[in-house]
Amino acid sequence: MSSVVLIGGTYSNLVTAIELSKSHNVTLIELNAEIGLPSISPGHIKNQELLIHYLTSEQIKFLQIHSFNDGFTLRSEWGLKHLAVHAAQKGVVIFTRTRITQCVETENGFTINFQGGGSKSMDQTHAHFLINDSQWTYQAPGSKQHTLPDSQQVIIPSFGKFHPMYGGTALQNDCTDIPENATILPRFEGLTEVWQASENWVPAKGWIEIIKCSLPVSIEKRCIDAQIIEGRRISTLIK
Repeated sequence: MSSVVLIGGTYSNLVTAIELSKSHNVTLIELNAEIGLPSISPGHIKNQELLIHYLTSEQIKFLQIHSFNDGFTLRSEWGLKHLAVHAAQKGVVIFTRTRITQCVETENGFTINFQGGGSKSMDQTHAHFLINDSQWTYQAPGSKQHTLPDSQQVIIPSFGKFHPMYGGTALQNDCTDIPENATILPRFEGLTEVWQASENWVPAKGWIEIIKCSLPVSIEKRCIDAQIIEGRRISTLIK
């Protein structure tokens, strides 16, 4: 059975992991302490059936998916956590707070050395396929990063070019006079996600949460839909 290692607890990677779990040995490595925290993925999906396909009725109810004029919104980190639960139940091995310290390309894949949260939790694995979606993973300034080879054999999910974005959540009734070029995502709990290319607008009562990250230039590619579809494409490519 072929082995697959995915870097980053992202929508694309989790979908790939779930799709490949029956036919491959799948391992997912996440640099941060939790899947989905912090999440840099806007909580916007246009076709909710794409996500619902991978969730139980209880998980769907918990997400409290909210309809608005351009599809649906949800708390992105919750969606990621539920997908991680599904992946684990399918037999996907998930390592959080884990960093790849060395990765060497071989004739039939990659030999990967990694280190976990504890000082002695070091191990090695082999992957016939290596998928790196760290572009969607939050990377704290100054924190240690994965050590990966510059190899064309590493599969990178495709979302086009990325550029800096400023995101935040604010009280829904505080989201007035927002610039037209900002993306506004009202959620069920009375908060609204606001994404801007520059820090032009600030809510009068301040941000509930803020984050600076890089997102695809294409608004369509920022949606959860695009990530699920790309995850399925990659799983088909590997199968």
